[in-house]
Amino acid sequence: MRWHLFFSTIRRTLRMRLRPPRFWEKPPNTIWAHGLDLALRPLTWCYRAGLFLDQWRRRRRARTLPAMVISVGNLVVGGTGKTPLTLWLADHLLGTGRRVAILSRGYGRRTRQVERVPAGARAAACWRRHGDEPTLLAATCSRVPVWVGRDRVRSGARAIAQDGATILLLDDGFQHLNLKRDLDLVLLDAARPFGNGRLLPLGPLREPVAHLDRADAVLITYRGPRIPALATAKLLRPRFPGKAIFLCEKRIGRLAIGSSGGVIPPARVRHRSVVAFAGIARPEAFFQELTALDMVLKHTLAFPDHHAYTSADVGAILEAVKTHRPEFLITTEKDLVRLPRWLRDIALAAVLELRFDDDGAAISAFLRARIENREASSPPVRQAAGGCR
Repeated sequence: MRWHLFFSTIRRTLRMRLRPPRFWEKPPNTIWAHGLDLALRPLTWCYRAGLFLDQWRRRRRARTLPAMVISVGNLVVGGTGKTPLTLWLADHLLGTGRRVAILSRGYGRRTRQVERVPAGARAAACWRRHGDEPTLLAATCSRVPVWVGRDRVRSGARAIAQDGATILLLDDGFQHLNLKRDLDLVLLDAARPFGNGRLLPLGPLREPVAHLDRADAVLITYRGPRIPALATAKLLRPRFPGKAIFLCEKRIGRLAIGSSGGVIPPARVRHRSVVAFAGIARPEAFFQELTALDMVLKHTLAFPDHHAYTSADVGAILEAVKTHRPEFLITTEKDLVRLPRWLRDIALAAVLELRFDDDGAAISAFLRARIENREASSPPVRQAAGGCR
């Protein structure tokens, strides 16, 4: 049996088709939950076996590319801020004059070959071909080439050959062991860093918590107060002594006006009526953040992660607008690229940003030291400085 295909199918199905089940957040405490726990245990045992066999196989076959590889990943199914961190890293590295490329698998894409995603506004027109996350990356950071392909070794080689990339950012790459990396960055959500602490499908973990040993640094993301992030850091430090740990806040920094390129601050929508919808890992967290920004949510619609909006879905959104007559229609950046062009033009997209605050200087120094150490053995190729947004 090809175990890697088995566990990959479980992980991909849960990521793309379902919303996170409630039992992922806490141990079973009802008869129904205990019954489900017993039923799913064999699948979790198979997943664990497949995971270890697959990782052993991939490590044996891992390839090295003539560029620095920085992986951005996580341990759990669902959003932890990988895309905002990838954008932040791309912007940060562009500012130092490095040649950067982003490598993404492109979940949900219709093709399998290695391709470069069109940059800027052209990206949204072909999100089904490349996937929503690569499309968002290419649309947002047009000065950084974004390559999609299941084989990151091939896409990385293309980025080096065609774009002269000297730093490759591996989006969602912690489990992709085919390509050797120089730096592994793992994100944890302070609100639920490990869920119920169990592997798929009994829990949200893609691999055991002990595998954080592979990470060079852990970034704990949080919304609002820092107390949960500080508590998570306190939990990790004795278990992983010497591990670099940084805290960063996830927040809605601005609202993009459809596909026009214009933006407005969230303060402009305070105390104004809103209909919001989202097809992400945890849409309820998105709605809660809008409420925390003093927006008046008249109605919300939640869809599965990476959801491809149908005409029926669009009809439901328009019906909500007709019924509740909001002043604004708001969704996420990732959802915006999956909408019909005319609907993109009338919606606002919440732009998620990372803010390091006290750890900003520390993570910059950490990255600079690791990059300079890598470049000492391979002279860097520079390009003109610039930003993503």
